[in-house]
Amino acid sequence: MEPRDPGPVGRAGKRSGWASTTLLLPAGAYLLLFLAGLASMAVISVRDAEAPLVHYQRFLGDPFYLGYLWRSFRVALYCTPLTLLLAYPVAYVMARASRPVRLLMTVLLVVQFFTTYVIRGYALMVVLGNNGLINRTLLALGLVERPVRLMYNELGVAIGLVVVAFPFMVFPIYSVLKNIRPSLGEAAAGLGARPSQIFWTVTLPLSLPGVAAGVVLVFLFDLTAFVIPGLLGAGFFDMIANLIFDQALSVLNPGFASAAAVLLLGVTLLAVYGLQRGFARWTEEAGS
Repeated sequence: MEPRDPGPVGRAGKRSGWASTTLLLPAGAYLLLFLAGLASMAVISVRDAEAPLVHYQRFLGDPFYLGYLWRSFRVALYCTPLTLLLAYPVAYVMARASRPVRLLMTVLLVVQFFTTYVIRGYALMVVLGNNGLINRTLLALGLVERPVRLMYNELGVAIGLVVVAFPFMVFPIYSVLKNIRPSLGEAAAGLGARPSQIFWTVTLPLSLPGVAAGVVLVFLFDLTAFVIPGLLGAGFFDMIANLIFDQALSVLNPGFASAAAVLLLGVTLLAVYGLQRGFARWTEEAGS
């Protein structure tokens, strides 16, 4: 018997399957490269030492090194909600504004988003320095007698992280808010709800997926930040990524640096899991 012709639909489906497979090849190659890098890092962390886990024992047994991890976690823990409080109103205005205003705000955020961290870090140094815009203004108004120390400390690093991570919070929230139908708020208003009630009972619960995505992105960015603590902390306030960099390239101890990176990865995965579970529960409660 001759093979049966699958017909136009079958041939189209086969071509679509091949096209999908071809498009997935770059993503698969990237994933394999990423996993290979993680595997290499894990091997280095237990190799070239008198005991396989000596680098992990050294890190976990020394409060000095644990302090870097705790410091990074603490900064990310309070910088993330600060970024959310500042970014949510901006995303809300973007979603409700006219097209020209929305386009202008989007362009301003995109320009910042695609500007390298180094340039943004140096721009913040110009603003926060002893002779920067803020201190000059405070001195000119007579509010202070000497420049306020806004750099080379935790405050400067926190300000930098909030400013640089700002677009990571705005865009996910905006992408959800713009798809919320205005008729839902109008229906709630027709039932006698005040604007504040509409926001807390309609807008905020429906925007939780965007909030969750923004919080996860910003928290991970803050937890693993390297450039901003390096510029605005300048050795006076380093975070865990700066420690890993110094151990790998300055101290030339790749085994210990790899162990610290593996531990940071573990903490990061646990944090993401906890955030996702927390937002999932919050979303269920808001829906009920």
